[in-house]
Amino acid sequence: MRYFTALLLASTVAVSAGQSSAADMKNQMSTPHFHPSGKAASVELGHTVFNDHCALCHGLFGKGDGPRSAFFQNGVQFIPDLTVAGYTEGRDEQLLQHIREGLRRLPRPAYVMPQFKYILSEEEIQSSLLYVKKLRK
Repeated sequence: MRYFTALLLASTVAVSAGQSSAADMKNQMSTPHFHPSGKAASVELGHTVFNDHCALCHGLFGKGDGPRSAFFQNGVQFIPDLTVAGYTEGRDEQLLQHIREGLRRLPRPAYVMPQFKYILSEEEIQSSLLYVKKLRK
């Protein structure tokens, strides 16, 4: 009880001292924290973005064999092989939407991809698609 009282008192003092409330902190967490460079999208930037944010699931070469794929259940969860001919063909807007908004289709085979609109700038999203398109067989 003493710990709870001290915690409550500390949070009250922090808010009254002009620090952010829990609601303010939640609003700050949902805003993008990237800093756009203003440069044009490029395959080189896409390669960096892919390695930093996508390769964990999709693998370094986009084959769906990243380290996290070891925890996916066969026949239940699915990471696509981005190198398959025709996978990215004519789907730019759809793929950009998937990168921005993520995927949450849970019936089998489940697609679960996080949304990157709060993590990546628009130029990084565009660049990652340019890079993925270069992975084709």
